[in-house]
Amino acid sequence: MAGIFSEYITIKYNSAGQQQWVDRYHGTGNGNDTATALAIDSSGNIYVTGSSFNSNNNFDCVTIKYDPAGQETWVARYDGPIHLDDLGYAIAIDNSDNVSVTGAGAVSFNEFNYLTIRYNSAGQEQWVAQSDAGGYAVAVATDSSGNTYITGTGGITNADYATVKYDAFGQEQWVAQYNGPGNGPDYANAIAVDGSGNVYVTGTSLTSEPFDSDCATIKYVQGTTPSPTPSPTVTPAPSPRELPTPRPRPTPARRA
Repeated sequence: MAGIFSEYITIKYNSAGQQQWVDRYHGTGNGNDTATALAIDSSGNIYVTGSSFNSNNNFDCVTIKYDPAGQETWVARYDGPIHLDDLGYAIAIDNSDNVSVTGAGAVSFNEFNYLTIRYNSAGQEQWVAQSDAGGYAVAVATDSSGNTYITGTGGITNADYATVKYDAFGQEQWVAQYNGPGNGPDYANAIAVDGSGNVYVTGTSLTSEPFDSDCATIKYVQGTTPSPTPSPTVTPAPSPRELPTPRPRPTPARRA
């Protein structure tokens, strides 16, 4: 129905399931706003990210910080240099309470690259990186040294796992791609880093059997660089209304 739009909504419950507070966020564009991920820092502050409609009829990646009582501390809107869609899908907090957000940033009207933004705890942008891995990132993790790791779907043919490491200053350290035995779509869905800095990525991968997929998990060892891969081309990303991932994922729609 025209005039009815979605908003971010964040709710805190206590351990007994009693609602403590609710906050809604309606963005600047009077359109649909969709929150997709949440994280909590060492002091109990809450961070939410997602995609928010702007006044130029596109989406911005919008991240919000709340204190433990539900008071909005800051809102950070990221509108990329070409002012098209910038979409937030995942968020992580490191040991210094820096905030890493990842998703997809448009490089043309129908092509996206991985987008990663680092904020400090005060909401000040520290760096922005768009990786030529192409496609869209759906998961992010950090290690004790302040490095950021993201994964999602990109690649030079079909859709492959594409995992990227950034150092604490946003400099790309490596890109690792995985093309499964079926030489077809492979969708990375989650990433984690252990205490030794080893990186684990998991998702679904097409097998050699037609229309059959398996769970595929990869470990990258700290101190090694994944084998070089050919330089990828920019990969068309799905519209924010339909992401081709095996698991349901909330996606924003434009004005009704």
